[in-house]
Amino acid sequence: MKRSLLYIPVAVLVFSSLLNAQAEPVKPAVKEAKVFSLNINAPADAVATDIEFSDIDLSKATDAEKIGGARVKVVRTKEKVFREALAPEVQFFRVRSIHKTGVAGAYSRSYAVKDYLRKAYREPKLPLVQEGQTEYLLGSRIELPVQPNLVTKYKIGEGEFIEYREPLVFDKPDTYKMQVNLENSANEVVFTKNYVFKVELNPPKTRVVIAEPLHTKRGITVGKNSSVVFLVEDAESGRAKTFYRIVTFGKDMNALPFIEYGKRLTYTDLKGIGDMGVLQFYSIDKAGNKEEVKTETFYTEE
Repeated sequence: MKRSLLYIPVAVLVFSSLLNAQAEPVKPAVKEAKVFSLNINAPADAVATDIEFSDIDLSKATDAEKIGGARVKVVRTKEKVFREALAPEVQFFRVRSIHKTGVAGAYSRSYAVKDYLRKAYREPKLPLVQEGQTEYLLGSRIELPVQPNLVTKYKIGEGEFIEYREPLVFDKPDTYKMQVNLENSANEVVFTKNYVFKVELNPPKTRVVIAEPLHTKRGITVGKNSSVVFLVEDAESGRAKTFYRIVTFGKDMNALPFIEYGKRLTYTDLKGIGDMGVLQFYSIDKAGNKEEVKTETFYTEE
């Protein structure tokens, strides 16, 4: 008895179907429902991919009676990510590519379905950064994922749950408590998590200091033994990064990119652009606040 397939190939290509079917490490089983999820990396000349599901390993089966009695389902997809809830008895799958001529390639080896089971939802990830014992909101907006067949709800503090429909904006500095729930079509909560974070909206303040400066007729000058450092004040989350650029007078400032500050600037760094130049700089704190660009004029002299 021959087993029936939803698709019978016209011919088998010489080349095999190429598919990146590397599984992520399997997490411990949980009670929540999971779905089959497969990332597909088909050849460039393929127009679709067949995924053949079965309750036995068809790539190793040799018993004609077992093969004929196998429960087989073939799905053809053009998507790069295939997700679907499967019956518990479906244990294996294998894949093949469909060439642009319509000819099907050879099936791959079989893979265990259990290695590709994932949560039926994407866990919301809030843009939070840890600094000491405090978590700060990075920026002032929170965007929660909108997912098929699920409703996202949230509440702030002791308020009521609200269905999420648009990004949340926090424009007042404070410490917030937030709970996020995901509910299915039966109004059952499939995910819940509580967050506590601080919103800080004050940008850092950066100033330039010349170590071992020269005192000349032109004022404070950078000499051969001098160096320039940036000092940043940020009482909340703290400095994350400082950027600067050095511009010669008469040149287009916007044509030069900012460079991330790593170590103090020396006389050699500044001398290369002439005896007089412009130093522009700004800092960003760990909460994502950016200060306005500041400008200082400097002189160099041996």
